[in-house]
Amino acid sequence: MATYRFSKSFRGFKPSAVIEYIDNMENNYKKNIEAKQKEIEQLINQNQELKNRLNDLELAYQELNNQKLKIAELLIEAQEKAENIVSQAVEEGEKRKNQIMEEIKEHEYKLEQLRNEIKNVKLELEQFIQKYAQF
Repeated sequence: MATYRFSKSFRGFKPSAVIEYIDNMENNYKKNIEAKQKEIEQLINQNQELKNRLNDLELAYQELNNQKLKIAELLIEAQEKAENIVSQAVEEGEKRKNQIMEEIKEHEYKLEQLRNEIKNVKLELEQFIQKYAQF
């Protein structure tokens, strides 16, 4: 606080100077209070805006977290389906392979029978030719 010198009068300080000093102090005090009140109002408004923003960000975070969980669930489900499809394809492939192997065995058996028939027909033909060749 600045030092203020009051002018002196007959019985002490001059009353008008003291009153003027007190009025100046009161005015300065009121200005400071008004400035602080404005600053408080601004800070309250800023605080409210920050609270609103924080609330919005929390909601957005929660929404993103929910989406992340849904995506994770979908990925797990897709992976399970893919594994299921692969296992079914392998199973079907094994079945088809076994069927083809059985068909090959059947064809090999028929081929062997045909070869035996051909041998028999050749033998009969050779015997027939030899029989008529002797005449």
